Amino acid sequence: MISAVETSVDAADAVLRKLLDEIGDESLLGLDLTVARQGRLDRLPTLEVGLSLKWSLRTDRAQDCRSQGAKMSALRRGRMPHFAVVTMEPRPYMLNLLGGGSGDVDCVYHLDLPALTTAVDAVYSTPARVRGRDQFRRLVDQRRIRDYDELVAEIQALG
Repeated sequence: MISAVETSVDAADAVLRKLLDEIGDESLLGLDLTVARQGRLDRLPTLEVGLSLKWSLRTDRAQDCRSQGAKMSALRRGRMPHFAVVTMEPRPYMLNLLGGGSGDVDCVYHLDLPALTTAVDAVYSTPARVRGRDQFRRLVDQRRIRDYDELVAEIQALG
């Protein structure tokens, strides 16, 4: 009986050592959604995509997303996984906080970019607001804001 307990404890220790070797003692990222690809049989899956999901944004929550991206970059081993934010945020200013080129977030996926583009063109057409429209168009042209369907296609391609 003692031998069986020792064997069980040794097996648990081996699993713990393997986990610590793979993930270390780093803190968790707290991503909302991840996509991983199975690696070799003796390795844990490789993180391919990490997503932060925000229906809308406040300035403090935008900072959370950027912090997650920076932390993911610092903790990675090897190639950087794709890190993006998925949102329904309608305000160009808030979208620019995430997608404006800090490097912490690869891009922002909007759940209905065509509808948002139409709305921005309509609402931001006055001389006082045209700057916001131009900023939004620049983000789209630079592919810092993308349609959600592109994310779906990208994840399906990992298959």
